[in-house]
Amino acid sequence: MATIPHTGKARTVTQLDALAQKLARAGNFSESCQSVCLDSTPSLGPHTPSKLQAKNPQESVDFDKKIWPSTADMDALCQEDDWRRVAEEHFSVDNIRKYYARSPPLSAQDADGWRPRKHVALLFSEDDEKFHNLIRKHMVMCFILSDFFPGHGEEVAGGKYCTLVKPNANTAPFLNAGGATVDANVRGIVIGFTWRRCSVSLAVDESSLSVADYLLGQYEIFLQFAGQKDGATRCAQIVQLLLANHVDHDVSDPLVSVQLDASNAFCFVSRQPQLDVLAGKASRSYDDGRVQVGDELPGPRTLDKYWGYFLSM
Repeated sequence: MATIPHTGKARTVTQLDALAQKLARAGNFSESCQSVCLDSTPSLGPHTPSKLQAKNPQESVDFDKKIWPSTADMDALCQEDDWRRVAEEHFSVDNIRKYYARSPPLSAQDADGWRPRKHVALLFSEDDEKFHNLIRKHMVMCFILSDFFPGHGEEVAGGKYCTLVKPNANTAPFLNAGGATVDANVRGIVIGFTWRRCSVSLAVDESSLSVADYLLGQYEIFLQFAGQKDGATRCAQIVQLLLANHVDHDVSDPLVSVQLDASNAFCFVSRQPQLDVLAGKASRSYDDGRVQVGDELPGPRTLDKYWGYFLSM
């Protein structure tokens, strides 16, 4: 990499026009728009890894794992009637077939070169129940159950890694979560496996309502701006209204506004609190000592059955 840096060349106007028309004719209007509007290009040079590490700092994974569910615990959970029902209803062959049939046409290929609609959907074109159940068991459910061949966990959890560089009119660096200056125009992209995306999509469909009900039930006022037009602006307007009346609130009972935006969660990865919440117990102290090791941590218990996925990823 240091001796032979690679920088992708941008497509010509003619190439972009041809690509956009091809995608639009196939019905993939989102990709067609992005092919014309986005100006990022692949880039890989001797300083790329250090730039990405500075932009996406990660904490150590050497922490106490005694509170984690054991393999026996997860095996027992999979034998419960509720999990059997979820597996049969939400991770059925029919739902897997529908996921690939509804994938955008001409969508990008995964780490193995598979395109969801062009390749995988064809595997379900014939009525071969035995073959389809094998796909379900060995290609989809293995991600949910973390049931991989020994030594292959790192392979399936990863994928192909590339970086994009975007022209930046303002070349001044900005500070990341750790305080180090990084290049704002460098972005890491992981191209994963289509089977993993399918399993996650089905898991989200199964658990999203329960997780939403949990969040809505934890707070007296919970406003969600995602999924609506210009949600960021609406959120900012609500916060401004709350701050305008901040002086009217008692100091002992202050007004607090918390904005949760998971779209940029990848910029700083701290796995210990994530896994602690999923496990339901604290493996270290939190909140300036108010939460001690072994204390129960609140969380939507509907995610318990997906412990294997989070652990392997």
